[in-house]
Amino acid sequence: MKKSKTILFVILLVVNLLLVQIFKIKITFQQVLIIQIFLFSLSFLADIIQLKFSKNKNIIPAHFLMINFLRILLCVVFLLPTILKYSKSDNIYIYNFFIAYFIYLFHDIIFKGKNLNKINM
Repeated sequence: MKKSKTILFVILLVVNLLLVQIFKIKITFQQVLIIQIFLFSLSFLADIIQLKFSKNKNIIPAHFLMINFLRILLCVVFLLPTILKYSKSDNIYIYNFFIAYFIYLFHDIIFKGKNLNKINM
């Protein structure tokens, strides 16, 4: 799981930077890097927490729902400074964040779908 997350992080970072350069999107390298590191950390942390929960004998789906709710809350907190000082140019930054976030979510769904025996739901 860790290896696939690391590979996904590197691929998304490179693709994101290439798209910024090719389409001359007004996002700096630092902003792209911060978004990617945050999402990678969030995804990695959620996987660790899910594995700890899955080892319990009394696991309920609410545990995993709580983890996903926490992920959403942390994403909102991450974007809060951008949202509070919102200007039209911040749209690109927010779109970039959510596109990368949904790619991480799809990766989790696909990866966990193939490895259902690793997480006891």
